[in-house]
Amino acid sequence: ISYALNIKGLKYNTEWLSFAAIEPKMKELGLGPHATGATKYTVPTIYDPKTKKVITESFAIAKYLDEAYPDTPRLVAPGTAGLHQAFLEKVAGPLLSTAFPIICFAAYDQCCMNEADEHLFRTTRESWFGGKKLEDIGPQGAALTETCKGISGQLDGIAKLVAANGPNAVFIGGDSPSHADTAVAATLICVLKLKGEDHELSKVISGHEWASNFLKAMSKWE
Repeated sequence: ISYALNIKGLKYNTEWLSFAAIEPKMKELGLGPHATGATKYTVPTIYDPKTKKVITESFAIAKYLDEAYPDTPRLVAPGTAGLHQAFLEKVAGPLLSTAFPIICFAAYDQCCMNEADEHLFRTTRESWFGGKKLEDIGPQGAALTETCKGISGQLDGIAKLVAANGPNAVFIGGDSPSHADTAVAATLICVLKLKGEDHELSKVISGHEWASNFLKAMSKWE
């Protein structure tokens, strides 16, 4: 959600949480579990001292920030919440779902802070993938190449949508980034940071004309 806050030019402090600390912290903030989804308590979550409100889930946060700070750049243009929801479900969500098996073990290896994190991450993710060992979730060899081709095709699809905004367009939101842009950028940057520039999927992303130009443009708000 740092993209959203930076686009709006809002000052904020970040509190990093271990995986195991997320649920206790969300309960401490008075948040109930998500009604749907494999994970009941998630980040990002923000606390706004101005309104004393706690908001969780990226899309809800984006809509809240637009309402609470109307003089800042909008993330969800008026009348586009439904279009955003459709994009998240049909485009950004599938992109993350396809990439996640590739980055899953790297997230475990690089982001777990303690044994409690390792246990929670391993047990939940292995359950998501039908009991498959965490080390075996990511595709290898020909399967990896095929998955990368699929993601390249997904990027082509997004590029085609962006092209409808004009021949020089780079943002899904048009002249400026929208919440849809932040969702896609977050997935692509996550892959690049967790897998490194030499990984097959990272090369697909950095070698894709629209995706590489898009990430350069979004780097202003990292």
